[in-house]
Amino acid sequence: MSHSVGPGTAGTSKAGTEHSDPGEASILDVVKVFARLLPKQLKDEAQLAKLELTDKAKTLGKGAAFVAVGLVFLLLATIALVGAAIAGLAQVMPSWLAALLLAVLFLVVLAVAALIGVSTIKKALPLVPRKAVFGTKYDLGVVKEGSAYTEARVQREEQLARERKEQEKREAAQDPARQKPPAPTEEQLRHRLKLRREHLKTLRDDVQGRAETIQAATKGFVDRTGRTVRTTPKDVRSALGAARGTRPAGASGGQGAGLGERWQPLTVLAVAGSAFVVFLRKLFR
Repeated sequence: MSHSVGPGTAGTSKAGTEHSDPGEASILDVVKVFARLLPKQLKDEAQLAKLELTDKAKTLGKGAAFVAVGLVFLLLATIALVGAAIAGLAQVMPSWLAALLLAVLFLVVLAVAALIGVSTIKKALPLVPRKAVFGTKYDLGVVKEGSAYTEARVQREEQLARERKEQEKREAAQDPARQKPPAPTEEQLRHRLKLRREHLKTLRDDVQGRAETIQAATKGFVDRTGRTVRTTPKDVRSALGAARGTRPAGASGGQGAGLGERWQPLTVLAVAGSAFVVFLRKLFR
């Protein structure tokens, strides 16, 4: 049976929520709905988490702004200390010479720190282990093609791959169909998460009810099968005794018992098959 979409507004359908009547859907349809709803639910939960992290980032940004203000005042305090140092040196030398000496000292420290930092960053960049990647590609090419595969060919392939990636980025930026749709707002995410969660609850309750119904029906069939198995040999012997009342009691009883023993497995098989068919009908109805 196909999964039917229940009544709902267009906005709800676009939000990615599906509604169905669980009582009319089969177990397979319910499983399909679960498989379709759960990934969407997890995706929306992830988007909601991103929005919450964005709010936290804004709060952290405000805190960082206050820290920046504090750093500005720290800078002003440093300037004041430098002025005090200049005034102190002015007691033994001209003021301009004291300021010039401190400025030269600061510039030297700045230049040394900048050179060390730039040199360290250049050594670390790029973060991708390019030599290891290049060597791996070269080794794989040698394994496939032997000595015909050279380092120059690896470099050409890497260059072509970079150009192809840049071309794909340009095409994606120019093609409106390949652009991502606008992200849903936090209110929209919370709304459709709530709707989908209620739908999942309904489906889960329906599955539980079906399981209890099937369990009760199976137990009833098992009980009836047991009673039938116990009473069938007696009924067969009684029928044979009534039909062959003229025969001796011992012979009739022996034949009835033998026939009952032969019919007992067939009876059990027939009843078990009927129970299994009814069970399947209830399962997939």
